[in-house]
Amino acid sequence: MGRDDVFVNKDNMALIMCPHCGKMKHVSVAKFKNAKHSLQVKCACGQKFPVDLNFRSKFRKDTNLHGYYHRLSEKKPDPMVVGSNCTVVNLSLGGLGLRLTDKRKLTVGEEIGIEFVLDDKKKSEIKRRFIVRHVSQDGYVGGEFIGDDQNQYDKTLGFYLMP
Repeated sequence: MGRDDVFVNKDNMALIMCPHCGKMKHVSVAKFKNAKHSLQVKCACGQKFPVDLNFRSKFRKDTNLHGYYHRLSEKKPDPMVVGSNCTVVNLSLGGLGLRLTDKRKLTVGEEIGIEFVLDDKKKSEIKRRFIVRHVSQDGYVGGEFIGDDQNQYDKTLGFYLMP
């Protein structure tokens, strides 16, 4: 049986449904917010099943967009010369997830600049700053957009993210 995503509301409550008996229960998951997001749940019917808690406040779209990132603390090389060094694998109004294609390592708290082109009709160019919020050993980096240019891209990203 596969793992189900369980969405968490702003009050840190999740509605978990047993895939075996269909019983549903509202559960407080506040204690897991900054810790474990994958859980093994045991239902009153005795069955155990895995769930992934989704604490995101904004819709996130899976993507496959080649991009270029650089540390804001470094002099920015010309991406036309260097080429793509990451792939944006998911995107929301508040941030993004990417996979690094170079050997550099990023750390939580670093401020990064990123440039990529959306695969929309206009081929919209996005240049943003973000702060690294998550780094996994498999090369995945999650970040939150920062900076005064937020409103400049909200309309473009909002339209792009529409289902």
